[in-house]
Amino acid sequence: MVALTACGASGDGGGGGGKGVGPKATSPGGSQQALKVNVPVPRAFDNTKGWQEALTWVPERGTGRPYAVAPGAGVVALLQKRGSSYVLEARDETTGVLRFGTKPWQPPKPREIVGRVTEETPGVEAVKQDGREYLAVWARGADSGDALNKPQEVVEVDIYPVDASGATAVPAHVVKVPVEKYSGVARARDGGAGLLVSTEDGDESISVDMRTGHVKHYPITTQLGEPTCGEIACVDSEVKALTSRGPVLANSVGGFGVPGVWNSSRVVPPGASTHDYAQYKSTAHFAVSGHLIASWSAADNGDHIWAVHNTESGKVEASTRCSATDLPEFDTPSALSTNGRYLLAGPLAFDLTSGKGYCFAGSGTSRQIQLLSVDDDGQAYGIAQGDDTAAGAPVAVSMSTGHPTPLPHGQQPPFLSLRAAGAFSPPADGPGVLFVFLRRR
Repeated sequence: MVALTACGASGDGGGGGGKGVGPKATSPGGSQQALKVNVPVPRAFDNTKGWQEALTWVPERGTGRPYAVAPGAGVVALLQKRGSSYVLEARDETTGVLRFGTKPWQPPKPREIVGRVTEETPGVEAVKQDGREYLAVWARGADSGDALNKPQEVVEVDIYPVDASGATAVPAHVVKVPVEKYSGVARARDGGAGLLVSTEDGDESISVDMRTGHVKHYPITTQLGEPTCGEIACVDSEVKALTSRGPVLANSVGGFGVPGVWNSSRVVPPGASTHDYAQYKSTAHFAVSGHLIASWSAADNGDHIWAVHNTESGKVEASTRCSATDLPEFDTPSALSTNGRYLLAGPLAFDLTSGKGYCFAGSGTSRQIQLLSVDDDGQAYGIAQGDDTAAGAPVAVSMSTGHPTPLPHGQQPPFLSLRAAGAFSPPADGPGVLFVFLRRR
């Protein structure tokens, strides 16, 4: 929800948010959600044409993301709450018309943790596997057990093909992934070739095959293999992404790759150091839809080289020099344009066709920019970091020049750039979050 916090921090939300926003479509093809909010937006979007939806149940600090986008199908999936149950609504990104809805889903009973501010909430992920798009609804908690099995801590995953139909669709697969009872916050995310499930301090990662529901476990003791483990210590590892030929493992002391397929020491980006085993000590941070973001020591000074690697081959797709060293592992705002050309990761931006990269980490004279979304033409949007004397300001960045430009005061940047629309999150007039989807001009 980092992107939503940034986008909702400025601008006039108008009226009509919160409860009772627009009519609810009860069947596929039903009425769209009426647009009632006037959002000040960049000129590429028409703030008179679109639709909106409020998710009033979303807490201020939740863990699961309540929306997902399947760009190939042009679908926005929103998780609605009905009493103690949840319903997934798959809507047309342009009109808001319901493509399909699901039967009410009762997630596993959530944990009660004394003193925790963050609330563990259900989430939605979109995953493309073997050329087909899927939606996964997931939540962590205790299942009810049965006559033979005691209740246990699980992450439950309900899988729907994005081309499902009907107002009460049932999942193609219901998967219950056991997790350690006292482990940290759970995450389910697009692994690139399946769903990747993990916990912050657990001792394994788990993949879920979206086509079959098959589950595979990867203990932290899984070895990256040669040549890295022959040059530096291999103690434990973490799965950063999934490929058709195996998991992308990141060694805890440096190095990453798919065991037996490719190794980071053989795909060093231009400008990175190879002195004194440096090529074996690169750090894999996180993956975005088949692309892995990693950092390397620069050969000539204390900066870092940040690179995007194709997860299937390890090939360097783009890179840039940058002083940023503290990108978080899970919550960095990231985005991939719908045509797959442009990739954003916090203050980093990459053109995967030209191989060019940009760094907006800030300096003694410039503010850091957190990038949120990018369209197929290379127009990116983000928030310039504020300080004690200035609030964060919306900016646009051209991927052809790398030049940031402030947006007019009060304008809101889209937190999603879809093929036919942009998604915005102005302040809701009530609890939860408000999503507004405006058509491109």
